[in-house]
Amino acid sequence: MDIDLNEIELAVVVSLETLRGVLRKLSINGKRWWIASDPADAPESGFLTIGHGDPGCLDRLNTLYYRVPILNLEKPYAGTEKLVLLLDSSVVLSEQPGLYLENGRVSEDGFTDLEYFFLPIKRALIGMLHGE
Repeated sequence: MDIDLNEIELAVVVSLETLRGVLRKLSINGKRWWIASDPADAPESGFLTIGHGDPGCLDRLNTLYYRVPILNLEKPYAGTEKLVLLLDSSVVLSEQPGLYLENGRVSEDGFTDLEYFFLPIKRALIGMLHGE
């Protein structure tokens, strides 16, 4: 995943260890967040996949997956928990759009999907800074 860091104005940079702690506590309307890919593969692929929805459900109506770029060029000596992730809505990519059934028609809403995925994580990380 190629990222032009000059295009990013303000982002959250977080270790996988810290993000895991936040995701473990995060649940909204029965939806959860979890690390969905093997962190050991992240330095080679350049990203980590985070799931959002129901971890036990592969149905696109209930579960979405997002690729979050990592900034490490290789596996950290301290282990994969020290991978550094870049969280910014401009670089977080959906693996495939969510599907919605409205008035008998199937539609997509990538913007809303990203909001539901990204904003709670961002708020929880900001809350950590404030000691919440």
